[in-house]
Amino acid sequence: MQQLLERKKFLCILKELRDSAEFGQREEAVSTQKEIDSVDVKLKQLSDRKATLQKSYDNILNAKHTTSKKEVSFASSQKIETCDVPGVNVFYVEAPPNFPAPTVILDLEKLPAHPCRTQCPECREFIMTETFTSVSSLTWLVCFMTAVIGCVAGCCLIPFCVDSFKSITHRCPKCRTSLKTLKKL
Repeated sequence: MQQLLERKKFLCILKELRDSAEFGQREEAVSTQKEIDSVDVKLKQLSDRKATLQKSYDNILNAKHTTSKKEVSFASSQKIETCDVPGVNVFYVEAPPNFPAPTVILDLEKLPAHPCRTQCPECREFIMTETFTSVSSLTWLVCFMTAVIGCVAGCCLIPFCVDSFKSITHRCPKCRTSLKTLKKL
């Protein structure tokens, strides 16, 4: 509305300048007058729409304060609410879920070995961490121990294939920041 009002003021000033100059530019004056009229029509539509929205808003507020509700509970723990006002429908409200909400671990020192929900300290987003494994000192230690025992033919490379001998790193999937590395040794 403010933009339309400013546009109308500008067009009116332009029209007054043309009328005072009278250079014979009748076509431009007519087009300017048509544009002023269209701005007036849009302003009228906007003010009507604003009045309609205000009226519906007031009706909603009045309906919330004047309705009386009754609650009836069932064995399945569902609730039904009815209103004494004519024309109001019945609303069904479901019971809360039987399973717990997902746990969000905010202390990065307590991150488990699997992906979990946490808040990234860099981008401040709540995320599900990505985990990946990397060779650690425990992997090399187990490899050398198996080689010393006598598994030289290739069995000493088994620790490089088993994730339980590797370090686990948690990473933010959005900003790719490494959050925590869980070392095995």
